[in-house]
Amino acid sequence: MKPRESKKLKPFGTETLWNAAAVTGLLLIGLVIGGFAGVILDRQGLLGERGQLAEDAQAPKEQTPSAPPPRRTAVQQSEPAFDREALEAAIQAAGDSESEAPPEEAGPNDLSFVPVIPVPDRGLTGPQPWQFHAVAVAPSEGRPMIAIVLDDIGVNRRNAKRAIALPGPMTLSFMTYAEGLSEMTEAARQGGHELMLHVPMQPLSPTIDPGPNVLADSLPEVELTQRLAWGLDRFEGYVGINNHMGSRFTASPEGMALVMGELKARGLLFLDSVTARNSVAGRLAERAGVPFAERDVFLDNEPNDRAAIDRQLSLLEQVARDRGYAVGIGHPHPATVAALRDWVPEMQARGFALVPISAVVRHRANLAASGHGDG
Repeated sequence: MKPRESKKLKPFGTETLWNAAAVTGLLLIGLVIGGFAGVILDRQGLLGERGQLAEDAQAPKEQTPSAPPPRRTAVQQSEPAFDREALEAAIQAAGDSESEAPPEEAGPNDLSFVPVIPVPDRGLTGPQPWQFHAVAVAPSEGRPMIAIVLDDIGVNRRNAKRAIALPGPMTLSFMTYAEGLSEMTEAARQGGHELMLHVPMQPLSPTIDPGPNVLADSLPEVELTQRLAWGLDRFEGYVGINNHMGSRFTASPEGMALVMGELKARGLLFLDSVTARNSVAGRLAERAGVPFAERDVFLDNEPNDRAAIDRQLSLLEQVARDRGYAVGIGHPHPATVAALRDWVPEMQARGFALVPISAVVRHRANLAASGHGDG
């Protein structure tokens, strides 16, 4: 027998290595292709939330643009940007007083539906009280006139004394609900100042209290008349009234028509503090034949800042220089009184005339009668 031939075996190492390399290569190619596909799908937002969150985390965050600052006009033709009524309430709570804020811009109110202004018979004879009680001043002789009205007099007795001690003629507007009015108004009259009555009127904000017997547009006519009469009878010898707050009430045609009728019957003037841009006071005063003026500049929007008060006084001078007269309203804060004490001789040296409010009202009436309007 022939011996059995043994089988020849292929070399093990070479073929196995080639097969492993082929498989590994295919796996690598698959991974590369899958990676590229994943990147493309992720960028297209097709991988769902995880892909989107990853992209958001890498992208810079967009910032919300801030609102542009409010547009402001000249001070004598606009109102302060801050809330004056809130300032008023805060200072009164601290035992002092300030004035109020204007409402948002509003268009002129329609007066076509307001009936003829009723003028009650108050038995007025002789000269008009606004002229009879006016402080006499020398003719301005062409010098620009400036009237300074200090509101809220009497609420703080110490500040009232400081205001009364100022060189005159200032126009001091005493709060209707202040105590000791007879004594203070007599001292003011002896000091050469003209007197007015500061009447609380309804503000826009229902959370701010203007004081007792406030004139509000929601009141029945009888009660509104009674409240107005209460204030007008508090003392004698004043030339007229101006509004304390009143950003809502001075925009009420019905309410202001009643006020103007009473002022006409009593021979008094009205000064609009201009706490509402849509105030109807001027148009109704003209319709009723009530002597009238309005505030140009608030002096102490920043009641403790002497430099700010001085700037407002400079602005007031500019208004007077341009138009021939100007009306500034301030309050008997220590900084305001100190600024006015220094300013009076300086403004007179610069060629301005310090006058009471009645002189400005008379000047406006003369301009209207001569056909020159408001100067």
